[in-house]
Amino acid sequence: MLFAGLVVTAQDSAVITHRHELGIDITNTLTFLKKNYQSYLLNYRYFFKQNKLALRAGLNLDVSDGQSEGIYPSIKLGIQKNKFDKKWNTYYGADLSFLYYKSNATPTTTTRYGITPLVGVQFFASKRISVSTEAGINFHRFHIKSKNSFD
Repeated sequence: MLFAGLVVTAQDSAVITHRHELGIDITNTLTFLKKNYQSYLLNYRYFFKQNKLALRAGLNLDVSDGQSEGIYPSIKLGIQKNKFDKKWNTYYGADLSFLYYKSNATPTTTTRYGITPLVGVQFFASKRISVSTEAGINFHRFHIKSKNSFD
């Protein structure tokens, strides 16, 4: 499955010297008709080794609807290698992900583990505002448990 997203971020200092980056994923806002469940709402990057590398984290919370109950977290943790050039950053890396979901319609719980190799590009409109997009291939392992099964 191919995943592409758009993230708007703000940094706490200049383009190449910042250490912390917090992003808000606006993909679901832009796709009014269909929600992208692979999209993470909050994204964080910590840059180190003279900004050549960054640790990545993402958090997505789905709140209950008619077929579920509660809040269902998805998290991702990863690393990326950066190449900065004036107002641009091109990068590649990988994320590990985890999701938990409990259905109200059927007595099942779903757990998902995965890895996503990715590539991305980021444009800095100013020192504190940037827009980025990335594409990756998700490799997921699902574990579905039902109270009515013999597993």
